[in-house]
Amino acid sequence: MKNIRNIFFGFMFFSAVFSDDSAKSVSKVDTLEIDENLEYLPDEFLKDLDNKKNSIYDLLDGRPALISFWFLACEPCKKEMKYLDEFNKKYADTGFQVISINTDGSRALSSVEPFVKSKKYSFKVLSDPRSKYQRKLKGTSCPFTVMVDHRGVIKSRHVGYNPGDEKKIEQEIIELIKQANPDTLRLNVKTEDK
Repeated sequence: MKNIRNIFFGFMFFSAVFSDDSAKSVSKVDTLEIDENLEYLPDEFLKDLDNKKNSIYDLLDGRPALISFWFLACEPCKKEMKYLDEFNKKYADTGFQVISINTDGSRALSSVEPFVKSKKYSFKVLSDPRSKYQRKLKGTSCPFTVMVDHRGVIKSRHVGYNPGDEKKIEQEIIELIKQANPDTLRLNVKTEDK
């Protein structure tokens, strides 16, 4: 009986080691060297407006990003989103992206998609209806913005929005782009020095 058990566990071990599925589960962010002194963005699966689950790491895809949390009744959020959309378009060729995460609960969620479509935002919009992911990132109110480099390292956090904040955010975006390795991004990184 002991031999049969050993054979079974040996078979299971080799199946796991040589399985194609195990190779597919490693994201591009996972393959980068990890520095224990840095704070990395945790992965999470969030639904988009088409109700499809998206992995945050798959969306990052080794690119710098700004992740913005917002809800419909938040006027400062809407003012900031106008600039975030501009940045998403302006710096798209560099590999930079904006990922927008709505925190409205189930009652207001049906109004989110029409709002986003009416504004014709260029960025991906996900849903975090219980704000679990926002809390994982130490966010407690909106708008809440997290800047992440191409390795998935959290570079900064911003709470709230006041007119003029967009200038500071854009400078941080430019720095993220400059720090990104063009070979990693597989893109030609272009920035304007101001």
